Amino acid sequence: MLRWLICLTGLLIVGLGLVVGWRSHQVTYRSSGRGVIAHYLSDPQTHEGYLQLEGSPTLYLLREQDFLPPIKGTATLKDLMLVALLYRPDESAAIDVRAQLGTHLVGPAYPVVALTLYDLNGAVMQEFKSTLYRQNPQGFYENDWPLGGGLSLLGAVLSLGGGASLWKRRRGRSKEQATSVHRPTPEGPPLAPLAPSLRLPSRSWPSGGGHSGLRPPSGPPLSGPRP
Repeated sequence: MLRWLICLTGLLIVGLGLVVGWRSHQVTYRSSGRGVIAHYLSDPQTHEGYLQLEGSPTLYLLREQDFLPPIKGTATLKDLMLVALLYRPDESAAIDVRAQLGTHLVGPAYPVVALTLYDLNGAVMQEFKSTLYRQNPQGFYENDWPLGGGLSLLGAVLSLGGGASLWKRRRGRSKEQATSVHRPTPEGPPLAPLAPSLRLPSRSWPSGGGHSGLRPPSGPPLSGPRP
């Protein structure tokens, strides 16, 4: 049972690795367009900011210390500021945050990679760029095959090991069954050799006689009157 479990686990890991590898894709940033900040909440412990624009249900996640220059919570971003965001549409994080004044933001939030802050006239005041955006301003290809390939390789090793163990076990059982079926009958004591048959020597009689064959054994003459 354990060997079967190892084989099945290996196959599942192989499948998981293939799924992870097939998730590789091209990442293209998406723009929110210019919008007014409806709500901006900041967590001073995790240094994460949560933003929502007016007229949109979409939520955004900002890792404030990852930007250059760093975003310093509500000292940098406030409600009613005019901003434009670049974010990753291919991933999101579930958030559930509530402000002391009652603002409650809950749902999937997309990570922001760049933010542009405008003044009231629409002129650019300041730009904030994350490490990811500075390294890949045009997007990038997210290759998950190294991780997926490693998982698949591990699963293949487990499956092959379990399969080899099962094969050896079945082969041993087959040999045992074959031995029990074709086991030779135990031999008894050896038979004594047959005694050689006696053969009487033959002797030829002189030609001209009327006798042939064996000569009667010689012995004392028969008693009785002679003719």
